[in-house]
Amino acid sequence: MADHPHAGHRKRNMDKFRRFGMDIFSDHEVLEILLYFALRQGNTNPTAHRLLDRFGSLHAVFEAPYEQLREVEGIGPHTADLIKTVYAMIGRYRADVHKMERHSDRLNSYERIGAYFVPQLADERDEVLLAAYLDGEGRVIKCEEVARGGHAQVTVDPYKIARNALLCQAAGVALAHNHPGGAARASEVDILLTNRLRQTLSGLGLELVDHCVVARDRYVSICKMQNMQIIGRRR
Repeated sequence: MADHPHAGHRKRNMDKFRRFGMDIFSDHEVLEILLYFALRQGNTNPTAHRLLDRFGSLHAVFEAPYEQLREVEGIGPHTADLIKTVYAMIGRYRADVHKMERHSDRLNSYERIGAYFVPQLADERDEVLLAAYLDGEGRVIKCEEVARGGHAQVTVDPYKIARNALLCQAAGVALAHNHPGGAARASEVDILLTNRLRQTLSGLGLELVDHCVVARDRYVSICKMQNMQIIGRRR
C-alpha cells in the first residue's frame, strides 16, 4: 500500500521539531502539528488556518470555548477535546512551576543542605548515599538514593551520579551519606570520594555544591571544611 501523500510532510515537520524545537514554526504550523494527533491522515494546514482566521491568534484558539471550536470546519469533537486538553495542561504546568518556585527547598547554603539531609538519614541503619540534583537557583529538582551499603561503607559510582544529573538537566549536585552508629566526621575515604566526585562533575560543567556526612541529628559539610582550609592557607 502506498504511503499517504501527506505522510512525508508530517514526518519532515516532526523531524524539524525534534531537532530545533517549536520556536522555528509559525503559529499556523504549530496548530498544524498539534492537529496531527487528532487527524491521523490528511492535510491539517487548511484547518490550522481556519482556526487562526476565526479566533485571530494562537492563544485565542486555545482559550476558545469548546462549542466555538466545533463550529470551525474540520474540527470534530476529538480535535476540540485535544485543543482544550492541551490548554488545560499548559495551565497545570504553569501552576506546578509556580508552586515549585515558591515552595521548593533551596539548598543554597551549607546549613540548609545539612538541614535538608539530616531528617532523611538520621534513622538509617545502613550506610546510604543520597543525591539531590539542583537547578541554578539551588532548588531541588529530584532527590534519590544512589547507593546503599552495609554498616561501614557504601560503594559509589561517580558516573552514575553525573549521568542522572545530566538527565535532570541539573546545574549542581548536593550529596550526603550517613555514618550509622558513628560520628559526624569525614574520613579520608570520604574526602577522596568528594574530590573524585567534584572532578567528575566539573568535567561535565556541573558543580558539586556540597557533600555532607550525617550521624544521627548531626552533620558535617566536607565542602565547607575544604573551603575553610583553602582560606586558612591563603592567610
